[in-house]
Amino acid sequence: MLLALRKICHRYCNGGSVGGIRTILWFALAWPKLLFGSDDSRFGAMTHFAQGWETTLVSRLVDAHVGTVRDELYWQEIENRRGHYVFPARYERYMDALRHQQIDPLIVLSFANRNYDKGETPFTDKAIGGYARYATEVLRHYGRQIREVEVWNEYNGSFCSGPAAQDRPASYARLLRATSRAVKQVRPDVIVAGASTVGVPLPYFERLFSAGALEDMDVVAIHPYCYDVPPEGLEHQVEQLQALIKRYNHGLEKPIWVTEIGWYTKNSQAPGDLEINEYTQAKFLVRAYALLLSAGVERIYWYLFRDYEPFGTMGLVHNDRIYSLKPAGRAMVTLAHELSGAVFVRRETSLPTLYSLVFRRSTGEEVRVLWSLESVSVHLGGPVRALDLNAQMVRLDGKVVLNDAPLFVEGKLEGLPAPLPIGTAPIANSYEDFSDHQGGRGWFYGYRIGDSEKFDSLESYRVTDWNAEWSQEAFPNLSITAQNQHPSALGRVPIAVVRRWCSDRDCLVRLHVDFRCGVSEGDGVRVSVWIDGKKEYHFDGLGGRRPVAVSVGYDHSVKLSRGSFVDVVVDPGPDGDFNFDAVAATVHINPERVDPSKGKQDGTLP
Repeated sequence: MLLALRKICHRYCNGGSVGGIRTILWFALAWPKLLFGSDDSRFGAMTHFAQGWETTLVSRLVDAHVGTVRDELYWQEIENRRGHYVFPARYERYMDALRHQQIDPLIVLSFANRNYDKGETPFTDKAIGGYARYATEVLRHYGRQIREVEVWNEYNGSFCSGPAAQDRPASYARLLRATSRAVKQVRPDVIVAGASTVGVPLPYFERLFSAGALEDMDVVAIHPYCYDVPPEGLEHQVEQLQALIKRYNHGLEKPIWVTEIGWYTKNSQAPGDLEINEYTQAKFLVRAYALLLSAGVERIYWYLFRDYEPFGTMGLVHNDRIYSLKPAGRAMVTLAHELSGAVFVRRETSLPTLYSLVFRRSTGEEVRVLWSLESVSVHLGGPVRALDLNAQMVRLDGKVVLNDAPLFVEGKLEGLPAPLPIGTAPIANSYEDFSDHQGGRGWFYGYRIGDSEKFDSLESYRVTDWNAEWSQEAFPNLSITAQNQHPSALGRVPIAVVRRWCSDRDCLVRLHVDFRCGVSEGDGVRVSVWIDGKKEYHFDGLGGRRPVAVSVGYDHSVKLSRGSFVDVVVDPGPDGDFNFDAVAATVHINPERVDPSKGKQDGTLP
């Protein structure tokens, strides 16, 4: 509270004037969140002051309760001549403004320098040494203001070129080791964040850790973007990464920071496409932060603080004259205020689509972040306080109706729906069950040639830096990963890619298949669902330059017998062009809950 009050005094008091004091009193009455707000470093945002943003934005960071920012100090501009270090005035201005408001910067050490390796990503010892010296010069210049640095950005993505890109994990491990050791020699207290991957590519991480990189980073940084889908599932990606870390770290965990995550806003006219308006963006922000915190993530940086081309709609504030808060910005204020200093305790047991994430504040009281992907009513067990994303009190009448808009709830709940009964657990999930051998958990991976309905198995399973995939050498681009299916062609003969599940029981199931092809290139694809050799569903014109839709789905109750098979098929488009034809295809097979008079509740056939 005192820190927040000091900030307000400094900004508005004008040397102790009566007008300044009146301003403080007005803020104390009208904006209590500013007095009791959060300087919690878990709630961060990416800024681009190094790219010329106005430093007046720094005061809006305080208003939005952003406790830390991630920005850059570019190597090329600091060492424009080899061995000669000069810090541009705009760097000095924004670092001074952050220091003035006591906002900690996470500095990304980026990128290449034309004085070394012809401007390519450093790969020679001399260039790597130059990058490490640049890191230490940054720390010497700004002193104790910088307490954490991030070595490079998205090395596994588009920010790596030249010879270093031939073996990215090994190249990055060399760069990280030299830089980390140089940093620790100058400033042992500085936290070194490494990896900084686009996505959470576990095969890449395994190669990186095998090269010894884990011991040279204090923090593992990731950018788990999921632009076209909601945030649910992010926590599982973090859990899988942490499990891999423990394998290479003598059974011990290591801090994980999400140094970039965010969603564009977009309006869609395509049937089934996910529309993300500013309100949806705000809901996603709170759900993503809550889920990531529940998985043990120590810091999260929203990308981006303000709308900024070419990322025009990702901001917490508008790019208008006063940088007004967007719904996502107001949600950040509420989130940071409600969870300031709070630690995750548990997820309460309930339906799989209902999230009740309980956090405990330093005062001992508990607060839930509560939402449901399906509308459901929860009965109250006494006095309950509930706030929406705008920190407005929600009127309650003995119950709270949940939807996908999170609420912050204090008090006792009695009516959380019970978990699904035994026997209603999911039967199959194409993503979670993805296997490195044919038939693993009932899944097979194959293809069809031309008009033939004959299923041929894919022969090759391989692991790349990005993912694990099934493929066939004779057919270019033909592949199946845990999430995607990509068809091919042989001349003008289409080659469809097929994901098959075989049932090991007689059962009544709910078969749910989602297809998504959001790339606006190529001629699109055709998708279909077959059961025991009979086409039950098809859709033409998914994705491509002139899509009928970018996402479609199939959701039906289906009777299966032991040995029945379900085929999920992706064909190239009508012109036979298989470029840009990757389709995210996910299959969920669950027991169908039926009326007791018609059959058993466990989904077996009556």
